[in-house]
Amino acid sequence: MLAPAIIMLVLFSIYPFIVNLINATSHYNFTEPNNRYFVGLENFVDLLKDKIFWQALYQTLYYVFGSVFLEFFLGFGVAYLLLDNFKGRDVFRTLYILPLGATPIAISLVWKIMLNPDLGIIPYFLKIIGFGKLDLLGNIKTVIPSLIIVDAWYWTPFMFLIFSAGLLAMPSEPFEAADIDGASPFKKLVYITFPLLKPLIIVAVLFRTIDAFRVFDTIFVLTGGGPGHFSETLNLLTYREAFRFMHISYASTIAIIMLIVLIAISSVTIKFFKGLEI
Repeated sequence: MLAPAIIMLVLFSIYPFIVNLINATSHYNFTEPNNRYFVGLENFVDLLKDKIFWQALYQTLYYVFGSVFLEFFLGFGVAYLLLDNFKGRDVFRTLYILPLGATPIAISLVWKIMLNPDLGIIPYFLKIIGFGKLDLLGNIKTVIPSLIIVDAWYWTPFMFLIFSAGLLAMPSEPFEAADIDGASPFKKLVYITFPLLKPLIIVAVLFRTIDAFRVFDTIFVLTGGGPGHFSETLNLLTYREAFRFMHISYASTIAIIMLIVLIAISSVTIKFFKGLEI
């Protein structure tokens, strides 16, 4: 009964990982397919000496934590506000989740036009209120925040759906008891809502952290990793090394490091929320 699942796991998870690990411990270049030999940890040592790798790692973490933090608070905040029944609430919910129906490439192209320093509506309004002419995607100080805003616009509805489902499924008895005791809305939020939603919060944050960590298409379309390398994440660096420079061994090494970093981040996230006493 388990054979189909085990076969799929081996073919699409374990086998690619083993091949990737072999490539990471070898000298392997697409331009020299027959000149392949074992080098041990040499690729890892070279990678840890690479300043561009450390810059890409910093930018990846900046992008991931910024995106997940913003999406968490916006998603939970909107879901909490929409608990109250008011006219047009269902219409607003429907409109709010519309971004999830579009493809990331299409959204990225639209945002690229909106952020264009000459034609974009966002730089236009920023210029009107006194910021001058801004190239948000071409400035090293604003490029990552701009990418975070694009990601938040697209993925906040995902957080909103998860938290809406959790809030609507919560039992009413603890809140009724809190009302009898005279608890304020803030105390009910902190001491009842958050503890009841803790398992759901862990799942939502973990899913978005993993997904934001491996994002490629949005950043590739909007900036291509530029200006310079100042928006290049580990995923883009892996792509560049593998498919532009044909350094398969180096790209495989970056992929292994990405896996290790992602496992560490996921473990810390789970332990943080499980140990969080609210």
